[in-house]
Amino acid sequence: MSISEKLKCDFSTTLSALGLQPNSSVVIGVSGGTDSMALASLCANWSIKSGVKCLAVIIDHGLRTESSKQACQTQNTLEKLNIQSKIIKISSTPPDGNIQHWARTQRLHLLMSEARKLKSVLMLAHHLDDQLETFYMRLLHNSGLFGLAGIKFFRIHKDICIIRPLLNCRKTQLHSYCVENHIDIIEDPSNQYVKFDRVRARNHLSVDTELANQLSKLNILLKKITIPFQSYCDRWCDKYITVHLPLYATFPIDEFVKIPELMKIHIFRQLLWQIGARDYPASINSTNIALSYIGDRRKFTLAGCVVILKRNQLEIHAERKRDCDKTFRIEANTPAIIDNRWFIKTNKPVIIGSMTNERYQVAMQQEVQSFLIKQWSYPARLCIPIIQDLDGRVVQPHIEVVGLQNDFYRDKINCTSSHGVILSAIRNRPFWKEQSR
Repeated sequence: MSISEKLKCDFSTTLSALGLQPNSSVVIGVSGGTDSMALASLCANWSIKSGVKCLAVIIDHGLRTESSKQACQTQNTLEKLNIQSKIIKISSTPPDGNIQHWARTQRLHLLMSEARKLKSVLMLAHHLDDQLETFYMRLLHNSGLFGLAGIKFFRIHKDICIIRPLLNCRKTQLHSYCVENHIDIIEDPSNQYVKFDRVRARNHLSVDTELANQLSKLNILLKKITIPFQSYCDRWCDKYITVHLPLYATFPIDEFVKIPELMKIHIFRQLLWQIGARDYPASINSTNIALSYIGDRRKFTLAGCVVILKRNQLEIHAERKRDCDKTFRIEANTPAIIDNRWFIKTNKPVIIGSMTNERYQVAMQQEVQSFLIKQWSYPARLCIPIIQDLDGRVVQPHIEVVGLQNDFYRDKINCTSSHGVILSAIRNRPFWKEQSR
């Protein structure tokens, strides 16, 4: 069996195991390199039999003068492979430092936005070598147990299903596949820049094959360990944690202090990540310091959250951002993300603003708005966005949040109808009920 035949067979088996449904749609992140071009080709071949619709999305970072030209070349190659594609150019200005982190964050944001718009699964081309590099780097950075378990084949992130079907494939196999199928590739020269941590990790593991093999075995063992550990954590969370997504969570401190330290770190980090709505969780060191504050019964802020101890309950509230005076416009029929936590859909142009102190005082004096606001605890309620039409009238949206009462959707007290404006939580399930494997 040739490399191509083996990879096609493995690819089909993996997607069946991941439960990808026929006649669904897939957005594929494509850079033009070996990994993503092999993924696009494998997905296109598989889609013929499965009926799944594939769209390759090429992200033009604009970091090199030739990036736009290379994006077009990649699109031409995909066209020859009968793969539909589109190019999205990053519009924001890159920072002076940490370029790879910025590029990765921007790329994932755009790919997820496209997947959300099309109601598609997002497919990424991470492979076994990426897994080992990530494991190696996380070891160096004192990652927690779940971080060391590595990249997952399947996960739900901000309500988008992300799958990585090549995690059992080596880079050399993907390169051979591209050669056998005469697929043109464009490699990013930054993959050779030793100033980047990942490149140094890659170079080390390519030389020290014994270390790479040992890390691979350790990574597999850690994945097995995390399964019963996560199950135990999930049961504890389900029993003791009360959440009002996406702004608030609470649990009894007396029960929390009884569990092992490793569980405390994992559960507290995940809650901070979900309520704080940051791109990444708090560091292990910051989490350990925060846990000592809990022991001292101190109020503190961390990772976009305000943590308060009231009687025997620990409360985690979303923290209002400091630049809350800014407003921005959202056009009709253009879904958008607000504050990395809300998803808004509207059939008319609206102006979005944060809950400033002044707006909060006004809102609390109005019956309909105060009814909405009071359903969240203070200070979490300060993270509810204010929505206005172009005439300055407050729009009362339909909010799709579990447990929220909906009988305030009435047109009164200077509020326009909720019809046509829908606000929902991006992460609409507690973290322990989000699927991943």
